[in-house]
Amino acid sequence: MNAIKTKVIEAIREELNERLEVSTQAYNDAKESRNNDTKSSAGDKYETSRAMMQQEMDNAEVSIHQVKMFKNELQRLPVEEESDIVISGSLVETDKGLYFLGLSLGKIEVDNQIIYAISTASPLGKLLLHKNVGDEINLNNMKQSILSIC
Repeated sequence: MNAIKTKVIEAIREELNERLEVSTQAYNDAKESRNNDTKSSAGDKYETSRAMMQQEMDNAEVSIHQVKMFKNELQRLPVEEESDIVISGSLVETDKGLYFLGLSLGKIEVDNQIIYAISTASPLGKLLLHKNVGDEINLNNMKQSILSIC
Protein backbone atom coordinates (compact mmCIF):
# COMPACT_ATOMS: atom_id res chain seq x y z
CA MET A 1 0.00 0.00 0.00
CA ASN A 2 1.24 3.47 -0.87
CA ALA A 3 3.05 5.24 2.00
CA ILE A 4 0.84 8.35 1.85
CA LYS A 5 -2.30 6.21 1.91
CA THR A 6 -1.02 4.41 5.02
CA LYS A 7 -0.43 7.79 6.67
CA VAL A 8 -3.91 8.97 5.66
CA ILE A 9 -5.51 5.88 7.21
CA GLU A 10 -3.51 6.43 10.42
CA ALA A 11 -4.46 10.13 10.51
CA ILE A 12 -8.14 9.17 10.12
CA ARG A 13 -7.83 6.65 12.98
CA GLU A 14 -6.22 9.31 15.17
CA GLU A 15 -8.91 11.84 14.28
CA LEU A 16 -11.66 9.36 15.12
CA ASN A 17 -10.00 8.44 18.42
CA GLU A 18 -9.73 12.13 19.34
CA ARG A 19 -13.37 12.73 18.46
CA LEU A 20 -14.41 9.73 20.55
CA GLU A 21 -12.37 10.94 23.50
CA VAL A 22 -13.80 14.47 23.31
CA SER A 23 -17.38 13.22 22.97
CA THR A 24 -16.97 10.75 25.83
CA GLN A 25 -15.52 13.47 28.04
CA ALA A 26 -18.39 15.82 27.16
CA TYR A 27 -20.88 13.10 28.05
CA ASN A 28 -19.17 12.37 31.37
CA ASP A 29 -18.92 16.07 32.25
CA ALA A 30 -22.60 16.66 31.51
CA LYS A 31 -23.60 13.57 33.48
CA GLU A 32 -21.52 14.65 36.46
CA SER A 33 -22.99 18.16 36.33
CA ARG A 34 -26.49 16.76 36.16
CA ASN A 35 -25.89 14.39 39.05
CA ASN A 36 -24.22 17.05 41.21
CA ASP A 37 -26.90 19.66 40.59
CA THR A 38 -28.64 20.10 43.92
CA LYS A 39 -32.30 20.82 44.08
CA SER A 40 -32.80 24.44 45.05
CA SER A 41 -35.83 26.30 46.26
CA ALA A 42 -36.27 27.53 42.70
CA GLY A 43 -37.64 24.25 41.31
CA ASP A 44 -37.98 25.52 37.74
CA LYS A 45 -34.31 26.54 37.63
CA TYR A 46 -33.29 23.08 38.85
CA GLU A 47 -35.43 21.31 36.26
CA THR A 48 -34.19 23.58 33.46
CA SER A 49 -30.58 22.95 34.45
CA ARG A 50 -31.11 19.17 34.55
CA ALA A 51 -32.88 19.27 31.18
CA MET A 52 -29.97 21.20 29.66
CA MET A 53 -27.45 18.70 31.04
CA GLN A 54 -29.55 15.82 29.70
CA GLN A 55 -29.62 17.48 26.29
CA GLU A 56 -25.81 17.80 26.35
CA MET A 57 -25.57 14.12 27.28
CA ASP A 58 -27.90 13.19 24.42
CA ASN A 59 -25.85 15.24 21.94
CA ALA A 60 -22.64 13.62 23.16
CA GLU A 61 -24.20 10.16 22.81
CA VAL A 62 -25.10 10.93 19.19
CA SER A 63 -21.50 12.02 18.53
CA ILE A 64 -20.12 8.89 20.22
CA HIS A 65 -22.42 6.70 18.13
CA GLN A 66 -21.41 8.47 14.91
CA VAL A 67 -17.68 8.12 15.64
CA LYS A 68 -18.10 4.42 16.42
CA MET A 69 -19.94 3.98 13.12
CA PHE A 70 -17.08 5.73 11.28
CA LYS A 71 -14.52 3.51 13.03
CA ASN A 72 -16.46 0.38 12.02
CA GLU A 73 -16.80 1.64 8.45
CA LEU A 74 -13.06 2.35 8.26
CA GLN A 75 -12.35 -1.24 9.30
CA ARG A 76 -14.67 -2.54 6.57
CA LEU A 77 -13.15 -0.44 3.78
CA PRO A 78 -10.93 -2.44 1.41
CA VAL A 79 -8.03 -0.01 1.98
CA GLU A 80 -5.35 -2.58 1.15
CA GLU A 81 -7.02 -3.68 -2.07
CA GLU A 82 -5.17 -2.57 -5.18
CA SER A 83 -7.46 -1.38 -7.96
CA ASP A 84 -7.06 0.29 -11.33
CA ILE A 85 -10.39 2.03 -10.83
CA VAL A 86 -11.60 4.24 -8.00
CA ILE A 87 -13.37 2.21 -5.33
CA SER A 88 -14.40 2.87 -1.76
CA GLY A 89 -11.15 2.98 0.21
CA SER A 90 -9.14 4.50 -2.66
CA LEU A 91 -6.85 7.48 -2.32
CA VAL A 92 -7.34 9.51 -5.48
CA GLU A 93 -5.04 12.24 -6.72
CA THR A 94 -6.50 14.72 -9.18
CA ASP A 95 -4.97 17.86 -10.61
CA LYS A 96 -7.09 19.76 -8.03
CA GLY A 97 -6.45 17.73 -4.87
CA LEU A 98 -6.21 14.47 -2.95
CA TYR A 99 -9.33 12.55 -1.90
CA PHE A 100 -9.84 9.53 0.30
CA LEU A 101 -13.12 7.84 -0.59
CA GLY A 102 -15.21 6.07 1.99
CA LEU A 103 -15.72 8.32 5.01
CA SER A 104 -17.11 11.82 5.16
CA LEU A 105 -14.66 13.40 7.61
CA GLY A 106 -13.63 16.49 5.70
CA LYS A 107 -10.13 17.92 5.59
CA ILE A 108 -7.18 15.95 6.98
CA GLU A 109 -3.58 17.09 6.93
CA VAL A 110 -0.80 14.55 6.37
CA ASP A 111 2.83 15.60 5.78
CA ASN A 112 1.72 19.18 5.08
CA GLN A 113 -0.69 17.93 2.40
CA ILE A 114 -4.44 18.41 2.58
CA ILE A 115 -6.51 15.31 1.90
CA TYR A 116 -10.27 15.40 1.78
CA ALA A 117 -11.99 12.35 3.25
CA ILE A 118 -15.28 12.13 1.36
CA SER A 119 -18.16 9.73 1.15
CA THR A 120 -18.85 7.76 -2.00
CA ALA A 121 -22.39 9.15 -1.71
CA SER A 122 -21.19 12.77 -1.96
CA PRO A 123 -21.49 14.51 -5.35
CA LEU A 124 -17.71 14.37 -5.89
CA GLY A 125 -17.49 10.81 -4.54
CA LYS A 126 -20.18 9.65 -6.96
CA LEU A 127 -18.32 11.22 -9.88
CA LEU A 128 -14.96 9.69 -8.90
CA LEU A 129 -16.28 6.20 -8.23
CA HIS A 130 -15.33 3.65 -10.92
CA LYS A 131 -13.14 6.10 -12.85
CA ASN A 132 -9.65 5.34 -14.17
CA VAL A 133 -6.37 7.26 -14.24
CA GLY A 134 -6.64 9.83 -17.03
CA ASP A 135 -10.43 10.19 -16.75
CA GLU A 136 -11.90 13.63 -16.22
CA ILE A 137 -14.80 14.59 -14.03
CA ASN A 138 -16.74 17.82 -13.98
CA LEU A 139 -18.29 19.19 -10.80
CA ASN A 140 -19.74 22.68 -10.63
CA ASN A 141 -18.11 23.58 -13.96
CA MET A 142 -14.70 22.63 -12.59
CA LYS A 143 -12.89 19.87 -14.46
CA GLN A 144 -10.53 17.54 -12.62
CA SER A 145 -8.26 14.94 -14.16
CA ILE A 146 -7.44 11.78 -12.24
CA LEU A 147 -3.67 11.50 -11.94
CA SER A 148 -3.32 8.44 -9.69
CA ILE A 149 -5.29 5.89 -7.69
CA CYS A 150 -4.01 3.85 -4.78
